[in-house]
Amino acid sequence: MTPHYRLPALFITLTAVALLAACGGGGGDSGSSRPGNLTNPRDVATATPWAQTPEAVILDPNNIQPLPPVGDQPQASGQPGASATPATINCGDTYKVVSGDTPSGIAEKCGVTTDALLAANPGLDPAAMHVGDTINIPQGGR
Repeated sequence: MTPHYRLPALFITLTAVALLAACGGGGGDSGSSRPGNLTNPRDVATATPWAQTPEAVILDPNNIQPLPPVGDQPQASGQPGASATPATINCGDTYKVVSGDTPSGIAEKCGVTTDALLAANPGLDPAAMHVGDTINIPQGGR
């Protein structure tokens, strides 16, 4: 071999040796637990099934109590079954939407009907309301 080809041949040989060393050897025992080997599914622990299936819980939609709106609310009297009712506030001509607001909640808070609120905001999409949106409040809408 001429001296001109020795350096590239040496480089190719060293690269091939490094690649073979990085890839690991061939063969080997199939039961080894080296990283990268597949695990036999029969050897893997699994969850134990229930001894008895739990009873299903069915919610009655007519018996679900809504959570009160977030904010300063009068406290409920200590009587069972009593709930806090949102205080009516003077919202003025416009109202800025806060987290948890719905058109019916805003209407109740501002002392107007939901129909009057929606009529004053014809393009209002309840599903697309965002915190900070400003909506019109009808005056004398109850």
